[in-house]
Amino acid sequence: MNIKVFFDFHDIFVDAKSAWIKAFSELTNNEEVINDYNNKMSKKEICKKYFLDYSKVEELYREYLNPIADNIDFAKKLCEHYKINILSMARKDRLLKDIDKFNLKDLFDDILGKEDIRYSTKEEYLNAASKDYDWVIYFNHDSQKVKKDNNIIYLPVNLKGDLSQFKNLSFTEHARNKLLYNDLSKYYMYAIANDTSYETDFLINLYKQNNLPVNGSILDCCCGVGRHDYLLAKAGYKVTGIDISEEQIKNAKKIHSHENADYNVMDVRNINFPKKDYDMAICMWTTYNYLSQDEDFKSFLKSNYFHQHENSLLVLDSKNISRLNNRRVYKRNNSLKDGVKIELLVNKYILENIQNSQYLYFINDNGKKDFYFDEEFVRFYTLDEIESLAKDYYDVLSVYGDFDFSEYDKNNSNRFIVVLKRKK
Repeated sequence: MNIKVFFDFHDIFVDAKSAWIKAFSELTNNEEVINDYNNKMSKKEICKKYFLDYSKVEELYREYLNPIADNIDFAKKLCEHYKINILSMARKDRLLKDIDKFNLKDLFDDILGKEDIRYSTKEEYLNAASKDYDWVIYFNHDSQKVKKDNNIIYLPVNLKGDLSQFKNLSFTEHARNKLLYNDLSKYYMYAIANDTSYETDFLINLYKQNNLPVNGSILDCCCGVGRHDYLLAKAGYKVTGIDISEEQIKNAKKIHSHENADYNVMDVRNINFPKKDYDMAICMWTTYNYLSQDEDFKSFLKSNYFHQHENSLLVLDSKNISRLNNRRVYKRNNSLKDGVKIELLVNKYILENIQNSQYLYFINDNGKKDFYFDEEFVRFYTLDEIESLAKDYYDVLSVYGDFDFSEYDKNNSNRFIVVLKRKK
């Protein structure tokens, strides 16, 4: 898609507000100047009010100016996928001085100051520019939330979610409302990066290696739209898929129906089927990680335990957090298929054992353009934590680092796949 990306500069890449306040405060020795600045009195008006020489204030401001490292890092990662541009109402010469102070000029494809914009507001400029692009993205310090105005997307540069809301709440409650599992469920297979055949081959080989009953029964927890279940069903297994999302189950029945696959809306923490002797249960692709509270995870394990027979397996698959960078920014495109084109911009943070992710979906569905912003939180469990929480129900049988059965290496493996064996 044709996407144009703009950033404001001040209070995005440099902490201009703090520098101006510090400079004014030092030269006036009057705390009222902070209120004047915060109330958006112009800098020249402040200088006039307090009998200050603007050039001296600006000189001191630039001395106190500091870069905002996290935002610079984000821009460096983003410019691997998009050309990024500066859009500022500051005078061009002053803007360039601040950019040059931290050697940031090469980061930007184009730098537009007040003289270049030729409109009274940035919004007017963006509206004019948006006519030439599918989408225009503008990262700025005024936006606190994501806002869509026709094909212009206003974004805060700090996209981090509020982790504090989950102090006593499971991430599952957040995932329950995730757009990809609801309004965007019909695009699920377009939007994700996967090799379903490769992953399913791993499950089938694991099943056979453990001498489980031929073409036995498999319970898929958090099955999504049934991408694994369909291939397992085609291979002769009787598969029961469960997911908390009604929309995911509806689409599983629609796009991955098979006589050997049965899909059900159900919470994996409270499984309830007459059948109590499944040969293997699976939870794939970093989805058990929505069970962020210890009691969540124990309920999930216990619920599976009572629906499996002795010596059956439970497979827990996730990414390997030790291999992940603390900040990742990447773009995912799908080729035009059935008239649907999706461009997905992903931003991920790691904070200790939690990953917070933001997803920006740019969708063209047979000529109809839409934008969606989605978010998620997941908790990564350590092997010790899994062993401790599972000890009453399962033993750890093996741990793999990928779907090729490679041995798990904490520092180098792509995935963390724990195979549990049910106790008596």
